Amino acid sequence: MKRGDKVDCPACEHQTVVKEKVEMDGWTVGEKIFVCALCEAKLGDMDDLESKDEIKTNAVSGLAGLFDTEVEEKDLITEEEGDLYFCKYCVHYVSHAFVERCQLHKKEITAMQNCPDFIKKETEKEDNDDKKPIF
Repeated sequence: MKRGDKVDCPACEHQTVVKEKVEMDGWTVGEKIFVCALCEAKLGDMDDLESKDEIKTNAVSGLAGLFDTEVEEKDLITEEEGDLYFCKYCVHYVSHAFVERCQLHKKEITAMQNCPDFIKKETEKEDNDDKKPIF
C-alpha cells in the first residue's frame, strides 16, 4: 500500500484513495499512517512499506531473471587522497555564472574533468575577525 493507491475502505466500505497523514500528540509529531481519504479511518502504518532499497533490489533481480543474467555488484567509489583529481577541486579552477575556466591552461572546462596538472585547493577557513560586514 502506498499513497494514491485505490483501495476498499473497511470502515466506510467505499472505494477510496489512500492518504498519508501524520498523527499528532499535542504539539509533538507522531508517526505517519495511511488513512482513507473519505472517512479518515486508519488503513495501515508506514512501517508496512518496503524500503526503497528493497523495492530496487526486487526490481533489479526481477529484470535479471527476465533476461537470464546475474545481478552485478556495484563498485564503491571512495574519497581517498589522490583519487579525486577533478578540476573543481583544483586551485586553478575558476567558477563563474556563465563559464568555468582553468586559469593554468587558459581555457573553458567542466568541473568534473581530470587534469594531469592538478593541485589540490586548501580547504582551511581564513580568520575573518578583522573584516567588517558591508552593511
